[in-house]
Amino acid sequence: MIEEIAYQRCIPVVATMKKLEQFLASDLTWCVLQDIHISMLNDMITMLHRNERKALVHIEMINGVANDEYGTEFLCQKLRVDGIISSKAKIIEIAKRNHKLAIQRMFLIDGRSVERGIEMLLKSQPDAVEVMPAVAYKAIPFVKERLNMPLIGGGLLRSKEDIDEGTKAGCIAFTISDLQLCKENCRR
Repeated sequence: MIEEIAYQRCIPVVATMKKLEQFLASDLTWCVLQDIHISMLNDMITMLHRNERKALVHIEMINGVANDEYGTEFLCQKLRVDGIISSKAKIIEIAKRNHKLAIQRMFLIDGRSVERGIEMLLKSQPDAVEVMPAVAYKAIPFVKERLNMPLIGGGLLRSKEDIDEGTKAGCIAFTISDLQLCKENCRR
């Protein structure tokens, strides 16, 4: 599955039904669902799957779902999400146990947070790592070298140049709030 994401390159963040409809009108396959109330989540995932699309759900940014073992089991088993994004190692472990794509977030705040993040990621072994913010291009090669895991850039990307710099730094894909930027920069 990570190969599909790498092929798409840009993964739009979908936070409303209107954005979901716009996403479904595109050629893109993968999206990230976040900033959504749980009451909308099932309908959105059903719409995506009916249209042969896939959803990564950022568990910590879904209103009404606990970002714990039970919330993860609910998303994986009941709603049948395609993948989970979380900053928590335990959530990643549960997503992997449920055979879902598991992407763990790492925040590039300072040298100490990067070192702690690398240690945590080496233990949890997610399918991919979302480095935040992706515009911290200079730190990404160091992280990539230490982890030897696929990196997805996220946060503060505003242009094709940002995407190009992130690609040069070692990211295989990017999560982006701007659907138009995604459509213009996806691989076909």
